[in-house]
Amino acid sequence: MSFVTISLFISAITIIVDLIIFVYNFLNGELTIQFFLKVLVVLLVAGAVFGYYIWELKRQALKSKTPKILAIIVAAVVVGTITLGFFIVGTPADQRERRFDDQRVSDLQILQSQIVNYWSKKDVLPAELKNLEDSITGFVVPVDPSTKQVYEYKIINPLTFELCAVFSKSSQESGLASRSVTSAYDSFQQNWDHEAGRHCWERTIDPDLYKIDKLNTPVILK
Repeated sequence: MSFVTISLFISAITIIVDLIIFVYNFLNGELTIQFFLKVLVVLLVAGAVFGYYIWELKRQALKSKTPKILAIIVAAVVVGTITLGFFIVGTPADQRERRFDDQRVSDLQILQSQIVNYWSKKDVLPAELKNLEDSITGFVVPVDPSTKQVYEYKIINPLTFELCAVFSKSSQESGLASRSVTSAYDSFQQNWDHEAGRHCWERTIDPDLYKIDKLNTPVILK
């Protein structure tokens, strides 16, 4: 295997890996400007090396338009595929917003289970979300992934509470429709559909369904 062939192989692998990393981070909504510039530099360097040795092979070969036509076709396919991918999955900002909305739903599910757990042990709803934090279990109240603010929580009556969050997209648009939560305190699925913007869920605890845990009394260490 000649040096030119090895160089072409290495540069081609570098370009492929670079594009895979780019697409992976893009789909996860983690495509920052700094990361994009790093990917672009690697792509340009590897592409320059690949292009140089392709030109060298073409120069040494017989004068034929086949390599040039093939190169144009491959380049057009690559550019078209990347462009089509942007249209299908949306921009990096869209992917980031969808990921944040997914995280918000997950956070609210966790908070709901923690609130029900708190009530089942103390027969009262927590006055605020901060009361759910436990240094022993290590639970910390989650915050909005974008604003870093605590989610809205309000007590409606002794058995009813409300959780609110602000979403970038509707659950239908972001693909989160009919997400359900299943935990040790849930014997049925609950709907978490929402529209874009501020959305609240009002939950009422059924005392017959969620029995108060009177047996789990704290042990006083002496």
